[in-house]
Amino acid sequence: MAILVQREFTVALDDRARFEELSRIGVWPSMLRYGSLMVGYGFWAFSGPGDVVVTHSVYRDMDHWLGTRIGGALEADPAIRAQAAEFAEAKAARPPLIAHSRARMVELDDHVSNLDPKPRTAEEPLAEAPMNYGRGSVISELCYELTDAGQRVAFERLSHEHIWPWLETQGARLIAFGRDPLGPAQQVVTFFAFRSLEDWYRLSRPSANLHPPPEATDAWNERHRMIASQSGRLLRVATDWGVPTE
Repeated sequence: MAILVQREFTVALDDRARFEELSRIGVWPSMLRYGSLMVGYGFWAFSGPGDVVVTHSVYRDMDHWLGTRIGGALEADPAIRAQAAEFAEAKAARPPLIAHSRARMVELDDHVSNLDPKPRTAEEPLAEAPMNYGRGSVISELCYELTDAGQRVAFERLSHEHIWPWLETQGARLIAFGRDPLGPAQQVVTFFAFRSLEDWYRLSRPSANLHPPPEATDAWNERHRMIASQSGRLLRVATDWGVPTE
């Protein structure tokens, strides 16, 4: 089971451009040598603290994440370390910019999340950088509390078969779906990328003037009846790192 690690870094406003640069030229390319991916970077535009920058990094499983830590199997592999050596200076320059940080983990459902991180050996091809709509795009994080934990399968099915495909025809893109292992059993979490704040607002509900197909509207309404409550926040993407998406 893949995991997404969301980390908030407290970085002074004047240092944020440098923090992004050091991440883009050092930390994130180095992660590709370990087979992990940074899939979303920016700051909270709505409903999150304004004094942090945020990264979303994905790993094949907990062993993969542990292997990338200092002293871990991947980080200690001489051949992998040699491949990552060119990024060492930039990586070392980033920690002094961080006042403190905190992390959260989300377990991902691999068969619907559009991610494929995996540990690699030095002989294997590099992982591809993830897709990115670029600076100014947004990532919507929504946490749904279902009325019953047993409804999670039906929630995923309705989303995967009807709602998410329609959103993708409108230019949005699912990043990940899963649950916080430290959260309630009935909670599910989605991460969805939109090209702009305007696109997110336009697509955040199945308005009739968008002409969604009936099956998408029906699925949206059926899914809504499963939800006891929900909360969310919007990340404003602040990097062009990744593969530009048309």
